[in-house]
Amino acid sequence: LPAEASHDREVCRQLGIKSNLCLPLSVGGEPPFGILGLNTTRAERDWPDALVKRLQLVAQIFTNALARKRADQVLRASEELSRVTFEQAAVGIGHVGTDGRWLKVNDKLCTIVGYRRDELLKLTFQDITHPEDLETDLNFVRQILSGEIETYSMEKRHLRKDHSLVWIRLTVSLVRTAVDAPMHFISVVEDITAHKQAEANLAQLQRQNE
Repeated sequence: LPAEASHDREVCRQLGIKSNLCLPLSVGGEPPFGILGLNTTRAERDWPDALVKRLQLVAQIFTNALARKRADQVLRASEELSRVTFEQAAVGIGHVGTDGRWLKVNDKLCTIVGYRRDELLKLTFQDITHPEDLETDLNFVRQILSGEIETYSMEKRHLRKDHSLVWIRLTVSLVRTAVDAPMHFISVVEDITAHKQAEANLAQLQRQNE
């Protein structure tokens, strides 16, 4: 041990360690995230190259197992964050198939359109879009599928389950596969009914004052 490792030398002495071999645990040339330590306490010993190479294989097995565990933990944390963000967002969020079917919806979206989750998942966005707004929406869908645009936003009306109307601001993007094939849309829906009503009231007031 070098002079800088005097503390380690003292610890080894107290523990009765005679010889020590430390193998770094590293993935893909990245800085080590740990070590595999092997000690002898009965007598000093050499660590022949052939033995070290075999032990390095053991260390690599440990490294791969730990790396997989860390990757799984990161993935689970990421998935949980995505789930919480999706479910607790202050706006409606839905995944929509390229045929218009609702694939996944959050509670806020269900509240906006007035359907239970299981009911909404049996419908398409075409089913609940006001007929006067549908062609504009479908035209945007055709453009985004053809690659002319990457995303679009529009204001339109949805037909709620109770047959009332709700004005929404819709923002849509398309998720593609690794080979650039369309997978599904991500639709963000904001209820702007109160804003549209305020605009209508202001316009009426202005007409009355003319």
